[in-house]
Amino acid sequence: MTPSRFPLHRIALAAALAGGLTLTACGGGGADPATPTTGASSTSQADATADAANATFTGADAAAALDTVLDTNTLLAQAAAAPAAASGRAHAESTGRDTAAAAGSGAVSLTVDCAGGGTATLSITGGTAGSETNGQLDAGEHYAVTYAQCTGQAGRAQLTGSVTMDVTSADHASTPSSVAVTVTATHLALALAAGTVTLDGSASLSRSVATSGGTTTTTSHVSVPGATLATAFNARSSTFTLSDLDATRVVSTVAGATTASRYTGHHTLSGAANGRSFSMTVATSGDIDYDATGALVSGAWTVVRPHATIATAVANGTVVMTVDDGNDGTIDHTWTFPAATLLAAAG
Repeated sequence: MTPSRFPLHRIALAAALAGGLTLTACGGGGADPATPTTGASSTSQADATADAANATFTGADAAAALDTVLDTNTLLAQAAAAPAAASGRAHAESTGRDTAAAAGSGAVSLTVDCAGGGTATLSITGGTAGSETNGQLDAGEHYAVTYAQCTGQAGRAQLTGSVTMDVTSADHASTPSSVAVTVTATHLALALAAGTVTLDGSASLSRSVATSGGTTTTTSHVSVPGATLATAFNARSSTFTLSDLDATRVVSTVAGATTASRYTGHHTLSGAANGRSFSMTVATSGDIDYDATGALVSGAWTVVRPHATIATAVANGTVVMTVDDGNDGTIDHTWTFPAATLLAAAG
């Protein structure tokens, strides 16, 4: 029998929102040179641009990745409740594809085909036989998911590795509806044409969803006390530690299509990339806004390194960056360049 199928379209959607779902690490340079209007070049524009690019993308993409885990597991819960999944479980003994514990045991296990290829194997425990097959996340349930080259419907993001997720609270009846989970990722690799990132660590996420006038607004608050990331992008490999991430991500959709998203938060980033060690704290100044495709539209954020502060603002396709060498309150460099240069520096 053909295994049950379900559309992992939200993986591709999150990829678009996050500019490819790449948890980028700090690379060395890559920016086109521009002429500084003030100060000497103690901090190079290349390093400052790379730090600014990776600083904001790392936090936003980590939040997007956790959103994707929650979205995917929600779809898996729906698959567990689908008639096709139930039929698959009934034929588990003969096919070896889907299995489930005896009725009333309070445990569900099944394997499904991902929309773009690969599989995801899901185990749900902690609830009742009824709650675990009702198609929604319920408080007390524990999800264990193993992805095997699981690819979204658009074929843009592929997951391999494992996550566990505990549902700490859920309210599906109120408006807005809400859910809160804790997530632990073990060698969770997200592969795209541009490269691969591997995540190990734990996080918590709380979400509310409200619909008004045809627009659905999903607000996710993400907290990551610590995570290890390894990346390979743009012929550059990096390893670093992401910690103290506290962020809010808001996604607006109309008829299931994303119209805009925004991100705000702070985190600490440290590690090594291309032979250069780094340590920095990052904080947004208000919201960073993205369009329907995930392209950066506007926003401002600050990177504080031990010996320099980098302030970046984006508007109308242009970046204005200032650098305070020595963190003494004096602006030593000011650069203005296209936003595309900032994006190219990530990796």
